[in-house]
Amino acid sequence: MVNSIIIPTRNRPKLLRRLVLSIVTEQKFGFEIIVVDSSDKEMRCPELADERDINYIVTDIQSAAVQRNLGLDNMKDGDYVFFLDDDVLPTRDYFVDCIEGLSKDGVTGISGIAKSRHESYQRGKPAGASGLFRVFFLLDSRRDGVLLKSGVNVPVRSSGEFAQEVDWLIGCSAWKKNFIGTTRFEEDFVGQSLAEDVIFSVRMRRKGTLVTDSRIILIHEESEIERPQRKEFWKMWVENRYRLVSVADFGLVGILSFWWANLGQLLILSISYITKKRYTKGSCSGLIGGCIEVIRTPR
Repeated sequence: MVNSIIIPTRNRPKLLRRLVLSIVTEQKFGFEIIVVDSSDKEMRCPELADERDINYIVTDIQSAAVQRNLGLDNMKDGDYVFFLDDDVLPTRDYFVDCIEGLSKDGVTGISGIAKSRHESYQRGKPAGASGLFRVFFLLDSRRDGVLLKSGVNVPVRSSGEFAQEVDWLIGCSAWKKNFIGTTRFEEDFVGQSLAEDVIFSVRMRRKGTLVTDSRIILIHEESEIERPQRKEFWKMWVENRYRLVSVADFGLVGILSFWWANLGQLLILSISYITKKRYTKGSCSGLIGGCIEVIRTPR
């Protein structure tokens, strides 16, 4: 029996090699590493195919969601599966701590906290007028790890060292293999597949408890390679969040909350544009484009 680590990647060979090397040094649990690479030919890492315990899969499908599904379809039997992005590094005992958390009764999936090397912790809870504004428009909450009816997923931001039950998990997460079954990521999501991890975890939450443990840390480099442009990002933010509201079965309340949150986000971006803050024109255009696409496309 082996545990599987699935890594979707595209055009980040340096980061991929660094991640694989860091995992190899932690070979305590019989890992198989499944790399699903949609990189351009000159950016691939064919040498990984010759390494023991590495299943190097090349695909032309440029979708993190589909690449994760390919990993799931090609993994061996075992107890646990880990999803890692190519621009993260697991800290010492990351895998040990995840397996310990998953060994508890009722826990189906677990994640830690992803933060940059120079970050003391994630952004704080909403405060002041701007924070109240975001809470009012269902864009944020003082509750960590909650999935709002608007489809907005609130991260775990508490700096305390403890595990807590949450509504959703980040893409870099660990799961009990036998619970996954036929559950898969969204096949029609493209590129970085914004929110596919949230949708997957919402489906998995129906099978058991999800936990985020703030003692489990991933170092996130936040590579800009293959990141969507702001217009594309906000368009996906709208469309994929609408899918999330549907998957979560929030019903009419969810639909109304979804549009309410879009109004609030448009007001935030518009105020930023008026005050001449950078990068907001494309963001507004993408947000409006996403709203139009949701209205015009039958669901």
